[in-house]
Amino acid sequence: MSVDIAGRRAHARAPELKLTPAGIPLLPENPPRFAPVTRKLMLRSAAILATVVVASLVLVFVVDTPAATAIGLSLIFPGAGFLYAGSPILFVVTVLLFWGALILWWGMSAVFLPWIVMAAAAAGAAALAGGDTWGWAIPATYVLFAGVLGFALYTNEHRYRTKRAAIPELNRYLASAERPTPVQRQLEPTEADSEMLKWLLDLSLQPVDDFAGFDYGEQFHGPTCLRYQLCIMGSAMALANANLLPNYPSLITQAQENLVEKQTDIRNWRYWRIENILGNLDFNPDPIVRDNIMLSGWLLNQIGEMEAASGSTKFDEPGSLQFVWRDGRVFSYDHHSLAEVVAKNFLSADLGIFPCEPGWVFTVCNAIAAEGMKGYETAHESDLYRQITPALRAGIFEEMMTPDGAIRHVRSTQFGFTYRDGDNIGEYFTSGLHGFVDFAPDMARRGSLLQLRGVPEKMAALKGLIKDGELDLKLPATRERSTGYMTSMNEWFKVIAGAHAVGEEELSDAAWRRMLRDCATGRSFPERPLTGGAQNTALMMMVRWGTPLSGGDLVARGFVPPVGPILEHAPYPDVLVSKARCEDGESLDLTIEPHRAGSGDVHELTFLVAERGKAHRLTGDGVDETLQPDASGRVVVSLPIAARMNLNLFPSQS
Repeated sequence: MSVDIAGRRAHARAPELKLTPAGIPLLPENPPRFAPVTRKLMLRSAAILATVVVASLVLVFVVDTPAATAIGLSLIFPGAGFLYAGSPILFVVTVLLFWGALILWWGMSAVFLPWIVMAAAAAGAAALAGGDTWGWAIPATYVLFAGVLGFALYTNEHRYRTKRAAIPELNRYLASAERPTPVQRQLEPTEADSEMLKWLLDLSLQPVDDFAGFDYGEQFHGPTCLRYQLCIMGSAMALANANLLPNYPSLITQAQENLVEKQTDIRNWRYWRIENILGNLDFNPDPIVRDNIMLSGWLLNQIGEMEAASGSTKFDEPGSLQFVWRDGRVFSYDHHSLAEVVAKNFLSADLGIFPCEPGWVFTVCNAIAAEGMKGYETAHESDLYRQITPALRAGIFEEMMTPDGAIRHVRSTQFGFTYRDGDNIGEYFTSGLHGFVDFAPDMARRGSLLQLRGVPEKMAALKGLIKDGELDLKLPATRERSTGYMTSMNEWFKVIAGAHAVGEEELSDAAWRRMLRDCATGRSFPERPLTGGAQNTALMMMVRWGTPLSGGDLVARGFVPPVGPILEHAPYPDVLVSKARCEDGESLDLTIEPHRAGSGDVHELTFLVAERGKAHRLTGDGVDETLQPDASGRVVVSLPIAARMNLNLFPSQS
């Protein structure tokens, strides 16, 4: 499958990087201050700024009337014309309004709002400047302007020089360091895992148009956005499918499909109409066709993970994703058309990566979309990912990368600058849900080494605090962004993920147990089992359930049908199955417990075995039955389930 990109700019392939003996790309020794596209944007911005400064000087010192002076000063510092007109209160009000407009520019793509504020202030100042004026405001304004500009230039130059000076030491580290092996065990689910799985299943299996248990607030940024909660929950469910329940696909596949379908609910995507109007002057409410990678790219990855874990092809069917607008217009997509649109957006983007909000590119969203493109390639033998690779790599690993290998979080596609956003996120070494491991394994290896500098030593120090299988450490509760929950869960996440990343299984489990003591609520759906928000709870489970297959491994591998006996049906929510795996190719290991049913109630389980005519034996926790499959290979067994039970189904030797 190819995408027509006629007339779109071609992206040059990035230069080859020097490699360590282990194949890790070294950092470029003489990196430019700005990559090619960013440099063009910054030069254009500098030219615009210079033009504005010249216009200001002409109005203030050549035209030299009170009104012209007020307008000229207003051009280079918001509200400065009011200061010249002797209205300091209006000056302060304008500065505050301008600051608010900048926040809305970032938060809702209201790109014109700051300039509207400045224009309105200039007009108001010109009208007031006919009386007494404060002449000292003229030099004061230019001093303010020079101070702000000088501070920005100095800060960026100092940061660049500091990072560049670190390159030789970092390259020596990369040449000699060995990446710790992460935890790779087959997780044996505990009762706490069961509680988390019950919560996610109950949340996912509710009617598609219900959102009980979600954090629903503003839909522009952060953990109250439904789209992010749905995707991260989908990732957690895919990992549970692949690592805990590969031989019980029916229920968890339905849960994943429901999470995808919820993405089409208008409450999840109607925000886009506002952003598209404010940022693109485009009234089209279609949430997929242009920009908006924070929905299209994340959804693409969610479907790819679901297909890789379950083998479901539900969303490959034409029109299987229906986005219905208020006036009845329907925007129909499926896995194929979604991948094509994401690829077109990548290939038409000057920076090689395309916007979340109009005018703003975020690395993390583009990394997740790239994971989705890689997953689509794996599942459908498509060439779309190969088409976007040169532009994608240039966008993330040149345009967004700093000299020391860190990656900037956000950049303006209109002006080229970058800054710390409202999350106070500045830079990181790996990104996405899978840390580049699926679509850029070379950069994933380098990024993880840089990210883990000093972490093994810190984790080793924490091991000394393990007492009776639990980490004896108290972490402070902080207010979770957007949701407002007071929780220490996010701090525990760092410890658990860090221990997991460097292979400290004992520490990871000890931290997990202490986190449960500090953060478990004992509540079930529609309440949540941990004190944090729904999104961060699902992130915690991504780490917990991400072995031996990580999300990146899963997407790169694609779907592999399970071998051995399959549990086709168990009556959920009466009972919960938290493990269904066949590790030897013949026998099915099963963990099952009551959920909504009474303790000791009898339930029917349906199995499908490969050897249709061969008797099988079901044993464990007071059970020992010989079962004879029917002609289709199915067998139904009735069991009283009073408590958590570990069972094994295997071919009978008798």
